[in-house]
Amino acid sequence: MGKDITIERGSISLSGYLATPEGKGPGVIVIHEWWGLDSPLSNIKELTDMFAQEGFVALAPDLYKGKSADNPDDAGKLMMDMFQNRLKEVEDMVRASVEYLKSLDETEPKKVGITGFCCGGTLSMYFADKLSDILDASVPFYGLPQLAPFDPKGIKIPIFFIMAEKDEFVNNDEVIDIGKEVWKNSVEVQMKVYPGVNHAFLNTKRPEVYHEDFAKDAFKMTVEFFKRHLS
Repeated sequence: MGKDITIERGSISLSGYLATPEGKGPGVIVIHEWWGLDSPLSNIKELTDMFAQEGFVALAPDLYKGKSADNPDDAGKLMMDMFQNRLKEVEDMVRASVEYLKSLDETEPKKVGITGFCCGGTLSMYFADKLSDILDASVPFYGLPQLAPFDPKGIKIPIFFIMAEKDEFVNNDEVIDIGKEVWKNSVEVQMKVYPGVNHAFLNTKRPEVYHEDFAKDAFKMTVEFFKRHLS
């Protein structure tokens, strides 16, 4: 359903994967895990296609610029380089991705949500603060807020935090506290912790952590949340 694309906007050039619905619909940015967009351990293109099947114009930008990893050591290096050295560049890439989606005829209404997984979940929180002027809703999956600190007071868009009870990387209490702070901004905040599952429970490429029933439920709730706030 989807296709690889290149986006050129001003000084920004990036590649990504775009999936469109049969008709028109709002936009969704889908941010990859620490593996990268084209890793054999990434199911992000599959998820992007699924969003298109639900009526969204879905775009997964390649924030690693062609690089990917198939093991935790290399994935960790790519992720930490992004957060420590490239965060401003990544912000420009995500802004360009949002602008690109809004420029498409298929994107109607001109609203864009953001979601992401693992480090992409972190960025979905971070940009809900930093890019609240151009984004309309956010659904971060098991994000790690310590990687890219942000001000919850800056999140002025509806946000839905999805967590895994047995997550070995994320302090769920910290995420819940962030959600409580965002609540004070008079925007809708949802939080759900899925019991008994580990980090990355939506990743079909990792059968040791994938949980089919909870993955389907979390995706369904994400679609409902986006349809309510973007349509």
